Amino acid sequence: MFIFISRTLQIAGADVGLLRCSGMLRLAVLAVALVPAIYALIYLSSVWDSNAKTGVLPVALVNLDEGIRYQGQVVNIGVELSDALLAKGIFGWRHVTDVDVARNAVATGRLAFAVIIPRDFSEQAVPGAVAGGGKIRVILSEGNNYSSAGFARRFAAELSHQVNKTLSEKRWGMVLSTADGSQNSLIQLKVAVAQLRVGAKTLADGAVQYSAAATALSGGFRQVASGVRVMEARLPAEDDLKPLNSGLQQLAAGQRELGRGLELLHTGSARLADGAREMQVQSEGVPFFGSKLSKGAGALTAGAIQLGDGLGRARGANDQLTQGTAQLDAGVTRLTDGVRALGGGVRTMAMRLPADEQLDAFSAGGKTLSDGATRLLDGIRQLDAVLPPAVGKQRGSALGLADSVEPELENLAPVPNSGSAFAPNMLAVALWIGAVMSAYLFNMNLMPASLAGAPRLAQTVGKFIVPAMVTLLQASLVFLMLVFGLGLQTPHLHLINLLLTMAVASWAFLAMLFAMLRVFGEASKLLAVLLLTLQLAAGGGVIPVELSGGLFQTVHDWLPLTWVVKAFRASMFGAYDHGWADAWGAVILAGGVALLLAALIGRWKVVPDAEYRSGTEF
Repeated sequence: MFIFISRTLQIAGADVGLLRCSGMLRLAVLAVALVPAIYALIYLSSVWDSNAKTGVLPVALVNLDEGIRYQGQVVNIGVELSDALLAKGIFGWRHVTDVDVARNAVATGRLAFAVIIPRDFSEQAVPGAVAGGGKIRVILSEGNNYSSAGFARRFAAELSHQVNKTLSEKRWGMVLSTADGSQNSLIQLKVAVAQLRVGAKTLADGAVQYSAAATALSGGFRQVASGVRVMEARLPAEDDLKPLNSGLQQLAAGQRELGRGLELLHTGSARLADGAREMQVQSEGVPFFGSKLSKGAGALTAGAIQLGDGLGRARGANDQLTQGTAQLDAGVTRLTDGVRALGGGVRTMAMRLPADEQLDAFSAGGKTLSDGATRLLDGIRQLDAVLPPAVGKQRGSALGLADSVEPELENLAPVPNSGSAFAPNMLAVALWIGAVMSAYLFNMNLMPASLAGAPRLAQTVGKFIVPAMVTLLQASLVFLMLVFGLGLQTPHLHLINLLLTMAVASWAFLAMLFAMLRVFGEASKLLAVLLLTLQLAAGGGVIPVELSGGLFQTVHDWLPLTWVVKAFRASMFGAYDHGWADAWGAVILAGGVALLLAALIGRWKVVPDAEYRSGTEF
């Protein structure tokens, strides 16, 4: 064991002697030690916190929205959206008024992307008649800059969500306001329904009474119609009235003739009385029967006087009869006129009186009205029964209802920024590059003749020690650059673990490169580049390996860079449930196997001690 250690230190001392003898080699070692730190610094500083610097990314904002008058209000979502975007300052907004100008600026690379709000944006978005009706066009160019295009895509999705949330908030505000108004309207409706119910009850009662009255009225009309028709049948016709008039006229004419006859009789009776008196006077002187004749003439005179008195009374009665006949004539005239008018009125009444079918319909209508009023009352009662006592008040705010679901992220291994996220991958690449430069700085296939007889494992370990010290210096400088230069700070940062992980990774990379040099010689330079490329593609440092092809998924777990990146993530962020020990184990195992392979395979190029040189000529 002592001999093994002694030989190992002697071989390492040969490389240390080269450092003592060559100042240029020492400068080269210093330069090689700085390269990984500088490489990582250049890349990581460019992406360290890029998301915080999007405010300087030039983006065009073209607002052409003309707004809309909606429910009595003028709404312009385009103006509100533009003001909100400018207030947030997520990007370096540039106001542009022409779509073609903005498109040309994006196409030529002067702008990262452009946001176009069309003229009918509010008109299509506010009513919400069509899903996705409001279009916000985002013009981008992936060929110009894929990363900027990625910003544009993510921003488009977030912008759509924000606009929809704003619109939903306004709509929910209107819904809540309407709900409050609906509560008041419901109270008024219930009051009106109660009043309507009372009115319907009164209407139903009145309709029942009306139906009964309609039935009675219909029966009465039937009786009236029957009586009128009988009266119409019994009234004399016009031809029947004519004999009455003509008879009355004949009566009047006979009465006049009677009056003239009585006048003549009265005159004759007067003359008769005068003749009888004269006869009585003259007969008194007649002998023999003169006295009898005078007595008879006296009786005749008395009779003539009585006849004259009777005829006088007859004339008076005839005068009265004449007056009565005149009055009768006037009365009969009025009677016939009245009968004619009565007949016309009765016939008109008979024609105007409703028929039996109409009376039946009238009676049935009263029954229908009563039934309808009853059904109306029943319907109002049902309406009153189903009306809720109150409108259920929607709880919450308009914003809460519009955006009621928000994902809650539980980050088990938080990363402060994008640069920190890239750090594990870039640190592994930087340390690989540093290991390659360290391996080729010292000629690891060259062996001094005085040490050619040493054990192969001692030779391998001895040649490994000095380059390993250089890679350890590289890891230390990268650690200082990362922690103090870039200011890496994470909740789960373990500085000692991180430094040890860098050291272990550097030594493992160096051991694998040593093995390739021993096995493939100068061809290992090309293999180192190809292996680095393969590890970058399949290591899962940039994208999840599950998204890569089948070959990369197959070799993923067999590549040292995979486990180095995992170890860095576990040490820096507490990833993989702080599983840095498992990753360490895989890296150390890979390095140990590579170092053992370098000891067992290949032949040393033995040179005289005086010709022992470094791998780089100065």
